[in-house]
Formats: sequence, C-alpha cells, structure tokens
Amino acid sequence: MPRSEMLFSKNFGPNRPSAGDNEGRVASNHSAPNSRKAFRAEHSLGVTKDPKKEPKYKTLSRKIVENGVFVSLTMLLTIYALVGDDFRLLWTHKSADSTFDYMVVTCIFIFSFECIISVLGKADYLWSFFFWLDMISTVSLVLDITVVSEWMLNAIRSDEDGAEGAGEVRGGRAAKIGAKAGRVVRVLRLVRILKLYKAYYEAKAREKKKRMEAAKRPGDDDDWDDEDLDEDKAKLDSETDKESHVGRKLSEMTTRRVICLILAMLLGLPMLQAEQADQAAFSAEYGSEHVWQSFYGLTLASSSASARSTYEVALLRYIYYHNWFARADPAVYCPMGDCAGEYLAQLFWVGVQGEDIAIVRENAQLGPVINQEPAEFELHYKSIDGLYNLGLLPQQAQNMLKSSWTARCDTNSFATVGFSLLAEEIDDVVTHTVECPSDLRLQEHMYVSPRLMMREQFDDLHMAFYFDLRPFVKMDALYNLINTFNILVLLIVVSLMFSSDANRLIVNPVERMIKRVEAIRDDPLIAMKMADEEFKAEEVAKARKKRAKKEYAKFLLSELASGNFCGSGQNAPMETVILEKTIIKLGSLLALGFGEAGANIIGHNMKGGDSAGVNAMIAGSRVECIIGVVRIRDFSTATEVLQSKIMTFVNQVAEIVHGVVNEFQGAPNRNSGESFLVIWRTEANFDQTCPPTATREKAASKLAGCSVVAFVKIVGGLHRSPLLATYRGHPGLQYRLGANCRVNLSFGLHAGWAIEGAVGSEFKIDASYLSPNVSIATSVERATQTYGVSLMVAQSVVELCPQSVVSKCRLIDRVVITGSSQPMEVYCVDLDYRAVSVDTAEPLKIVWNTRNRFKVRQFLESEKAAMESDSFDFAEVFDGDPTIRDMRKRYTVEFFQLFNMGYQNYAQGEWQVARRMLSCTRAILGTEDGPSSALLRHMEIPYQFEAPRDWQGVRDLVTAVVAADAN
Repeated sequence: MPRSEMLFSKNFGPNRPSAGDNEGRVASNHSAPNSRKAFRAEHSLGVTKDPKKEPKYKTLSRKIVENGVFVSLTMLLTIYALVGDDFRLLWTHKSADSTFDYMVVTCIFIFSFECIISVLGKADYLWSFFFWLDMISTVSLVLDITVVSEWMLNAIRSDEDGAEGAGEVRGGRAAKIGAKAGRVVRVLRLVRILKLYKAYYEAKAREKKKRMEAAKRPGDDDDWDDEDLDEDKAKLDSETDKESHVGRKLSEMTTRRVICLILAMLLGLPMLQAEQADQAAFSAEYGSEHVWQSFYGLTLASSSASARSTYEVALLRYIYYHNWFARADPAVYCPMGDCAGEYLAQLFWVGVQGEDIAIVRENAQLGPVINQEPAEFELHYKSIDGLYNLGLLPQQAQNMLKSSWTARCDTNSFATVGFSLLAEEIDDVVTHTVECPSDLRLQEHMYVSPRLMMREQFDDLHMAFYFDLRPFVKMDALYNLINTFNILVLLIVVSLMFSSDANRLIVNPVERMIKRVEAIRDDPLIAMKMADEEFKAEEVAKARKKRAKKEYAKFLLSELASGNFCGSGQNAPMETVILEKTIIKLGSLLALGFGEAGANIIGHNMKGGDSAGVNAMIAGSRVECIIGVVRIRDFSTATEVLQSKIMTFVNQVAEIVHGVVNEFQGAPNRNSGESFLVIWRTEANFDQTCPPTATREKAASKLAGCSVVAFVKIVGGLHRSPLLATYRGHPGLQYRLGANCRVNLSFGLHAGWAIEGAVGSEFKIDASYLSPNVSIATSVERATQTYGVSLMVAQSVVELCPQSVVSKCRLIDRVVITGSSQPMEVYCVDLDYRAVSVDTAEPLKIVWNTRNRFKVRQFLESEKAAMESDSFDFAEVFDGDPTIRDMRKRYTVEFFQLFNMGYQNYAQGEWQVARRMLSCTRAILGTEDGPSSALLRHMEIPYQFEAPRDWQGVRDLVTAVVAADAN
C-alpha cells in the first residue's frame, strides 16, 4: 500500500502506537526548521540591511501622527468642527458664542500642528491632494469664529455707500449665496473623517496583527468550525493590512475623484437652482408697507382720530398676523389653529429709524397703541372662523403695545427707537429676554422695512421690523447635521463602492502576490508552506459556502451581491487568481528543486526588480552543518534486475529517507542514484547579529541528536515497510543476492563546514554542498561495510550530541580519514534490523487526495513542532519506540561492557587480551558482531595479534575499507 497510507493508518487509526513508532514520514512541505527560518528570514542573502537612517525629527513626527491618542483627539475635534457650529445655533444663545470661539481656535491650532508634523513625518504629504484639502478645511474654520462670521455678514448686507435697508435688501440674495458657500466649504472637513477613518483602520489592523498568532498550530483538527472560519478570515484580512504602492495610489486616486465629484455637486447644484423666496414678496414686506403708510399718515395728522385708528388697526393686524407667541405656545395662544405658529419667522421688535435721533424720538411717541384695546381686537377676530387666524397675545405683551416706545437700539447707520415683545420674561413662554435685535445673533433675526419711498425720505424716517429667525436657524442647523451625516455616509460608501471592485479583482490579489513574492525572496523554502495555506483557504471557502447554503437567506443575499444568482454557477477563475496560484506553484517547485542549499540563489535573484536577468552562479557561503550520507546497498544489482522500475524503487526509499530527515529538522539535498546527501545546518553564515553562544550550542546539540535519531528511525521504517518488503520475494533479487535479500541502507554522519551554493554552469546548475567534510562523511558511510553496521557516526557529531544520544553510541575505532588532518573516533549505533517485523496493519480505506495528504502534513508538522520544544527528550524516542527497542534488544549491558574492555585493550596495544574479549563479543549476540570482527581482522592480518611498536591506537580507514572489500 502507499507509504502515506501506512503512515496515516498508524497515526490516525484506532490502534495508534506511540509517537516514536513510525517507519518513516511523508515528505512534508516544510523543508527547513522553524528555529533556522527565523535567522534565515533576516540573513538569507548574506548581506547587511543598512537602510538610510532617517532624521529623528521625521521619526518623531510620524510617531505623533500615527499615535492612537493623537488620532483620537483629532477625530473628536474633526467631529466638533463638522457639527459644533450647528450645535451652537441649535441649543445655545449668543452669550455662549465666546466658548465656541475658543473651541474653534483650539481646532485651528491642533489641525495646523497636524499639518506641520505630517509634512515633516510623511514623505508624500507635502503638496499632495490631501495636503490642500487639509489646508482649505483648516482655513475654513476661521469662518466659524463669531467675530469673523458677523463681519462678513455685515459686509455682505451693507451696500456701497454704507446705507442700510435698501442696500441690505439688495444684499439679501448675496447673503444667501454666501451662506450656502460657507456651508459647502465646511463639507471639505468631511475629508478629514476619511483620513482619520483610514488611520483608525490601519491602527486597528496593526493591533489585530499583534494579537494574532503567527499561524495556526500545525496538526490541529481541520474540520473547520465557525471559530476557525472567523480566525482564517481574520488572518486573511491581516495579510492585506499593509498597502502596496499600487493599492495606495489607486485608493488615493479613487478617493480624490469621489471627493471632487461630490464637492462639485454640492457647490454647483445649489448655485444653479432658483430661490423660491425670489418668486414674490412675503407678508412681512407687504405688511410693513401698509403699516408705514398708516404711520406716515399719522405723522402728518397726529390729532386725527381716523388716522390714529387706521394706524393702530394696521399695526395690530401686522403684529397678530406674525404672532410670535402663537408658535411659542400654540395650545394657549392659537387655540383655533392655523396661526402664525406654522411659520418659522415671527415679529418680535417694532420701531422707527432715522439719521436724526430727535426726529426719531419725536415720531416714536406716536407709535404706541392708545385707542384700540388688544383684548377687544382679539375678541373680534376670535369670533371669525377664518382660513387664517391671528391668535392671542399674553397680557404682558398687550401692555407693551400700549406702553411708550423707549428702547434705544441704534444700528451702524441709523438711530433706532422702539419696543420688543420679548423684553420681559413670561412664564413658560419667554425664557430668554431680547430687548434689542442685537441681543440675537445676526443669523437669528431678519430686518424688514418699507421700500416704497424716496432715498431721502428713507434716511430721514422709516419704520423697522425685526423678525425672530431662531426656529428657522435651529431647524436649518438640525438639517445641516443630518446633511453632514448623509454626506459623510455618501463619501465613505461611494469611496468604498468605487474601490471595492478594484480592490477585490486587482489590488488585493496583486498585494497578495507581492507579499508572497517578498516572502519567497526572504525565505524561498516558505513557498511549500504557502501551498498548504492556500489549500486550507480553498477548503475554508468551500466549507463557508456549504454552511451558507444551509442558511438559504444568507446564501441568496451573498449570491445576489456577487452577481452569480443569474449565472451558470460555474465561473472561470480570474487571471489574477491563476497568477497567484502559479506563483505559489513556481515557488514550491523552486524549493523542491533547489532545496535549502539553493535558497540563497533564489533569494539573490528575486531581491532586485530592476532587471529580469538571472545570475545563478553566485558566490557560495560557508555554513556549519552536520552532513549525512545514505546509500542503498547493492544498488547496481537492483538496477540491473529492476531496470525501468528502478525509479519507482528509489522514490519509495526516498519517501522514507526525506520524510524522516525533514521531520527531524534536516534538509534533503542531493540524490545521485544510490546515495542521498542530507544536511542539518547548525549555524548559518550570519553577518553581524548572531544568537548568543549558549543558544547556538544548544541548537547544534539538538540538531546533532536529531540527525542520529533520524537515521535510526529510517532503519526501522525501512524494514517495517510492507511496500519495500515485497522486494524480498523478487525472483531476480533472490537469484542475485540470495534468498535472505532485503532492501537495506547504510548511513554515515560527520560534522563540519561546507560551502553552500551553485555547482555547474549557465546551462545547468545544482544547489549543493562542497567540502572535504562531505568526502569524510562519504568515507564514514563506506566504512559501515568494513565494520558490518548500518549506521556510523563520526566523533565530530558525537561531541555535539546530548548525553542521552551519546549513551546510545558505541565507540568502535579510532581512524585517519582522507581529508581530515587529525585522527577521529568513529562510533556506531547498534541496530539489529532483522528483529524488525513488517507492519501487517490493515490499511485504511482512504482515497489519498489532496485533502487527506494535507491532513497528514499537518499532523507531521505538529510532531515537528513538538520536537522543537525544550522538553523534547531523545532518550524517550529510543526507549519508547517499539521498533527501536526491538532492534536494540539483542545488545545487552554485558555485551557493551565486554566490548569496551576489548576495545580499550586494542587501543592500548594489549592485542592478545583484546583478541580474547573481542572474540567473545563477536559470538555473544548469537550473530556475528561486525565491529568485533573488523578489529580482530585488523589485528590478525598482517600483525598476528601483535601490536606494532609505533602503535598509537589509530589506523588508516582507507586501508581498512580496501581490506574489507578484498575479504
């Protein structure tokens, strides 16, 4: 059965053995240990990152702009700048204007400070589109200062020669246009909301990125529930938190066009609409003419009773028609309904104006109502069921109509004397007294005067009427708040709508591709992990859609939103999606083809975007590593027998070798037919920043232990494999190798330096390791045949191993190896592979598709991650793995003690004693002990068990190998 199926049945089946009882591992997609990836991500290219150090003021300015407290403060002030003036008009009186002025000045100062530090801290801010919008919106705040706004309004209302009245009437339309323009200019401040929303979004993204784990723990159950789906979505969102140059530029251009479009509509459309107020004169203007004509007749015949009666009736009608109290309390002062309370402007001040105060005072004495009783006037009109009713006045107001006009309320151009209906407080009606029109804001009162007269007559004497516009101003402020909110929503929604499709179809895929290319450039081996993550994302999307279908309403809405409801349901993938997946596949193929040795080659050629040229022949780099050589025994015979099936055979062996080596933190490198070269990098070629010495030594010790344990596990997995066990019954192999033939491997381990890089030419390269230490490792492996063992370990590796692994190694000789300047001890790990039983477990009936293979890889990653923890103990692997226990059961303590005594006598030159002890150990196991036989052969031929005079306990390994081959 397939190798992956055997592994799955052993680790996921109901009778799962211990974690160590695995005959091998499926080749995982993670080819480098996580502990080394952290260093490699920073130093993979062997160059020092030395970016130009920016000035401190620039760093400080950027930190202030991006600071969460400062962003929150500017957001609050921006909201105030948008709605503060409307709140002022809606809920306060003129006496509170100074407080709002202080707030506006504060906003101007802080926004100006923000613009300055943005110029200092952001390279692309000065003279940009948002720079000018910020400047205009900040300057527009000056219009909210009361002194400035009243000065501008007075300037608009005043005519060229400084006269009031007629000039103000002519300036009314200009005042309306100016007010509209001022409100629209305030819309520019909404742009700040977009900026602050973006800053807030980026801050939340950074915070979310810190909270998220780097990745989901490998090996967790992949039956994704709602929490997993949400976690995966958050992780996917975090991948696009950092904007690329393309995304930032497109977003800025989209936002700029939306802002310009909306501002053009807001500025242009109101200017092109005709004002309904320009259709005809209102009752206030017509009535003022009627009252003035009656008053003017009274000034000409002050003693005439008919003139007095005509004037008083006209004045009462004008005041009652624009009854201020009918709106203040309709239930009391307009019980019949249909009164002036339906309108938003009511009369509150009446008087006379002129240039000469004496004339004004003299004529003001004629103003009070003397003969007519307001109560009788009310009673007369109350009895009439009219379409429009005049309403009632409170007694205090009726008394004011009969009292003298003494209120002096001069303007800039005229002396003014009159009376105010709001001069006294009236319970539950008048809570804020207004004696003169100037007690209200300029926006809160309207001036009306007669116009059917000559200019000279107007300057000498005319009547003045002031209407209270506070209800209108409050409603206008409320509508402005709603309008501001609507425009804000419109800006955000339209901007998002304009950019959503571009982001979804182009920007986000491009940014993901850029992120993946950058990740592959920094660590080319991570491409394999990307493939797993991409597969998981696809499975999550399928699971999400499957669950959404169960909730029909949600599924229907999503289909309508995506436009697939009326489609065929089978949409071809976008080119950007195809390109993204192609990048992952190419990266995975590069990682598979080049391996860890080619990571520098890939990263070096991907780091520059200025040229498409490829330079594969880059200089190599020195690395400290543990070198392992694995050789298939009797490979030439197997090739002759198997012929075309030899590739399948080698790949079946490679699946076990590569999978277990990868699980134990190693990296397969070169396959050359019968042999495999595998590497454990103990220390990369760091330029400046290196981990502490103790940390490096600890990591090297663990990797050395992993290398020994990995080869031991391979031996067990090789001989337990039912797939490879089938070759034992192959007729051709039995004929050539004997009836007891089996697939067997030999292993050699040595530690030292090696040059990692490209070997070849511009036409073909191999990423590999060159060093005398590679030759030494090969010699150590070849010596396994001399000593009759499967696994030999050089002294350089044993010195690095933890004590729990060293105790499992047996010192068998001290030799000189070509390429090494010093003699070295060689060790073996005693393993009786004949004691291993073939796995007979029933294979699981599983289709080994991509999903199930992904499950296995996730499980293997969990095992690999557990091995990286400090609590991992190699002794537990030896003692807890049933296969290893079976292979080592034959080797007793008595055997090791006897052999060690024999070896010490051999090393000290006491060969006769050594002969006796080693002869015993050669046969004590029930089968021949290879190292004992090798030492006995060396002592016998040609020395006849007499140590040479110059014997130092060291012999030449090459000679030993040649002698073994001859035998």
